[in-house]
Amino acid sequence: MDSLLEIIKNLKKEEIRNFKIFTKRFHRQEDIKITTLFDLMRSGIYDDDEKAMIAKLFAQDKDVSNAYYRLKNRLKTELEKSLLNLHHNLDEKIETINLVTLSSIFSYKGQYDLSLYYLKKAEKTALQNEYYDLLDFIYSQIIELTYNFNFDEVNPLEYIEKRKENNRKNSVFMEANNAIAAVSYSLRKSNLSKAEDIDHTLQKALKELNIANEIYKLPNVKLKIHYCIRSVLLQNKDFSRLEKYLIESFNSFEEEKIFTKSTHMPKISLLTWIVNALMVNKKWNEAIIYTEELHEELNKFNKLYYDNFIWTYYQSLITIYISSNQIEKAIQLLVQIIEVQANKGMQSFYEFNTHVNLALCYYFKGNISEGIKVLSRLFLKDTYPKFSVENQFSISLIEIILHYENANLDYVTYRIGEIRRQFKTLLKDTLHQEEKAFLKILLNMCNKADPMHDKLLMSQMKEFASGASKVQIGSGKYIELGLWVQSKIDKKHYYSYLYEALQA
Repeated sequence: MDSLLEIIKNLKKEEIRNFKIFTKRFHRQEDIKITTLFDLMRSGIYDDDEKAMIAKLFAQDKDVSNAYYRLKNRLKTELEKSLLNLHHNLDEKIETINLVTLSSIFSYKGQYDLSLYYLKKAEKTALQNEYYDLLDFIYSQIIELTYNFNFDEVNPLEYIEKRKENNRKNSVFMEANNAIAAVSYSLRKSNLSKAEDIDHTLQKALKELNIANEIYKLPNVKLKIHYCIRSVLLQNKDFSRLEKYLIESFNSFEEEKIFTKSTHMPKISLLTWIVNALMVNKKWNEAIIYTEELHEELNKFNKLYYDNFIWTYYQSLITIYISSNQIEKAIQLLVQIIEVQANKGMQSFYEFNTHVNLALCYYFKGNISEGIKVLSRLFLKDTYPKFSVENQFSISLIEIILHYENANLDYVTYRIGEIRRQFKTLLKDTLHQEEKAFLKILLNMCNKADPMHDKLLMSQMKEFASGASKVQIGSGKYIELGLWVQSKIDKKHYYSYLYEALQA
């Protein structure tokens, strides 16, 4: 793995901007080459041709191999410094480590008062967040530092006792981690069969494993056991019990004040799970309440996890709007998101989903031409190749359906031939036999003079519609092909069938 390339490919826009500003602090020729190399690697043009990139960078020079690798190392170092500079206060653990680093710097300079000051600050943060491993190092550094003070200035015995107490707590924490592993195994083994109650199964496991009650009460232990139970319920596809368990857990954790800044990520994750469970169970009114609560949490702590989860919030809203016949709201939100994408820049994943959803919403509203126009933006030569093969296949299917609805039958016939060639390997896969059969039916619908009165074709369409997979939230399908074919048989609008299927 090329670690430098991996770093560059996964940079967010704010990190790229920060790096460009960071490198402008000097104005040497070498710094200009660093940013040039950065831009070339980011473009992806020379991913498979390093020699061409070297030639581009050192056009007038000879024997540049060593110079190139020195430049790469310098770029990596500058990127690391830039990321550390930008994210120095990302969370409490990083802040604590930075305080310890500052202490080491001042100790190296012989400024022992300042060194001790920063270690004490680090101790306070580590204690608040139960960073036992860091505390052990902090206390060892303080004890070592006491040699530089008079006996009445800093008492090493105080910190020796603190270190002993910290080791005791760390021992309990390690025991807790062992307990989590043991309980998780026990719960997975029991598989939480429907005949058993979750709480009963959990208490039985705790008792059999002789796990102390005070260990089970630790927030980290409770959260990790919770992760295990919800994963088992998801694996069993027991969405009704999963929803109930998630909401009960959330309320319980709120009452026990388990959620703090250091456990804010688990809180956001749990809200996301609740929203998804409610949507799978088609409880749209409840889902919107928890979706808005998710948004409130994303804005807390100076938007600490906002960028990580904002798309989850948007996608949840879009799904709820589409599923509860609020198409106009979905369109307004999607147009707004696309405008933000245009200003900030987004990864192709978000660009793909927003445009596909907007195209479908226009289709649901009966504005097929506008839907085709929106979808066409994804077929641009600098956009389409960025998508996965699965996503390329998905938008190709949506495109031919919209063009069929718009009576562009010759184009649909032509595109089906292209799709069969382009996705030949995909269509051989057993997972895509439904799509393969659909393409055959759609081609016949285009080629028949009066398809809805062709007995053989109608028989094939009815067989396909009845045998197609049922609607499932979160399946990743953008159009339910069975429902679409059924809507053609009944001469009804596809969205009316989809809306009916999405109700509880």
